[in-house]
Amino acid sequence: MPTLTTYKNGLRLITDTVPGLKSVAAGIWVNMGSSKETAASNGLSHFTEHVLFKGTDKLSAFDIADRFESFGALVNAFTGKECTCYYVKSIDEHTEACFELLSHLFFDSVFDNRELDKERNVILEEMHMVEDTPEDICYDLLAEALYGKSPLGQTILGLPKNVKKFNQASVKIFVNSFYCAENSVISFAGNITPDEADVLVRRHVLPKICAQASNLPGVQKLPKTRCHRQRIKDFEQSNIGLGFYSLPFNDPRAAAQNVLNVILGGSMSSRLFQAIREQLGLAYSVYSAPSAFLHNGSFNIAINVSPENTQKTLDAVLCEIRKVLSGDITQNELARAKTQLKSSLVFARENVQSVMSANGKLLTVAGEVYNLGSKIAEIDAVDVTSINLLASEIFRSQNLCSSYVGKKHGADFGELHI
Repeated sequence: MPTLTTYKNGLRLITDTVPGLKSVAAGIWVNMGSSKETAASNGLSHFTEHVLFKGTDKLSAFDIADRFESFGALVNAFTGKECTCYYVKSIDEHTEACFELLSHLFFDSVFDNRELDKERNVILEEMHMVEDTPEDICYDLLAEALYGKSPLGQTILGLPKNVKKFNQASVKIFVNSFYCAENSVISFAGNITPDEADVLVRRHVLPKICAQASNLPGVQKLPKTRCHRQRIKDFEQSNIGLGFYSLPFNDPRAAAQNVLNVILGGSMSSRLFQAIREQLGLAYSVYSAPSAFLHNGSFNIAINVSPENTQKTLDAVLCEIRKVLSGDITQNELARAKTQLKSSLVFARENVQSVMSANGKLLTVAGEVYNLGSKIAEIDAVDVTSINLLASEIFRSQNLCSSYVGKKHGADFGELHI
């Protein structure tokens, strides 16, 4: 069970000691992402994440990379819709040196305009790369179909026009507003005790972190509006996204949804994989996965197909969903899915980065402490009845949004009905 420490300034530390390992992962989480940005600031969370590595008052960008690598450490960062994380993974003998360096970046980056201009071009190239990646385009279009013009419908990278205008002043204002104690979580996992983690936070974080933060509520529960978005583009394969409005992050029924996902499309033995790839040979890749935010969520299905097979594939997907709605899930499918989920949770305990991420995200987004035993108990409690009830709530025609990227097709997405 992770240990939670809350400091007087509102900063939270969560430590998960994993016995038998010689590594430690440390993450600094900020409760800020693209879903809390305005149209004018969209992309600033991601831009800031990039430029934080471009030099401090003492170290150049090369010095930063060189020092981390001299410790044999893995360092990186990522921005999501609801939070941003900076993390490092190292062997335990270099834990303090690496965390001190990570904290130095977090608090002492100078955001030199010359370095920002270089990284701006890198991010614009990243945007160009997305334009050559139909899966990414399809995912962004599905988010837009589900969440419209709300911040959840925005991309994490933002718009090129925004990225081109961000500068030292805008980044500093952003950091001073949101990279503060009440808006941040420190997550440690691996060969480290709560007392040892507390010493590191008191030594390298508490003296520097600001106490005040601009609190943004994020996107509240959005209305369900059926919508389709598509991009006709000359790719060899087409990408289809189907999204059903579903459960928000950490909903009590999340375990039932996860079991349903494994049965329908979350594994190689799933119904969608077996029907669409193995039996019909329509697609190389087909899978399902829930996507959850604090107050909103969706159950998504992604498929890669040839354009001429679009309608046939859609019909096959809806056929499998209708079978689920008929109540034909077997006890054998249920048991197998529950075993897969529990195994994945246990396997994740062997990866300190996964443990750090699970703890950090849950505490940052939902304010809750991760409990492996409770998660397994929730999976064990799932039965066919609870899955059938949830499926009947999720898989409704009025809950369905869709996206398509590829060459012209003859399918009618507006006529898709369960």
